[in-house]
Amino acid sequence: MSYDPLRPPLRGHDDRGLPVVRVPLSGLDAHAIIDAADYEALMARGVSPNWSFDGRIVRAGFRPLNTQRIARLIVDPPGDHQVRHRDRNALNLRRDNLFVKQIKPHPKPTFTGQHRPL
Repeated sequence: MSYDPLRPPLRGHDDRGLPVVRVPLSGLDAHAIIDAADYEALMARGVSPNWSFDGRIVRAGFRPLNTQRIARLIVDPPGDHQVRHRDRNALNLRRDNLFVKQIKPHPKPTFTGQHRPL
């Protein structure tokens, strides 16, 4: 499926001379920055070019239940891992800024069915 962008992305180069795409975000005067090769790969996979930012996560799509996290699409981590940003800037989606961290499992409750004596 192919989508038309509501806000056209800006192609250019970063401070190191690498090709990047600056994707305008819905409702904000801000852009997410992503490596051009990753952006093209996402578009080839049918990901919407219309992105939004909720203060923590850049997402593609329109409906709350039908959005995709861009950072997870780029890195494709296992389900029990999180994608983090080295510079803590969620709008910087360049591959060299993303890393994967395993989520620590919560300890299981140790309820034995017995109570403390009064």
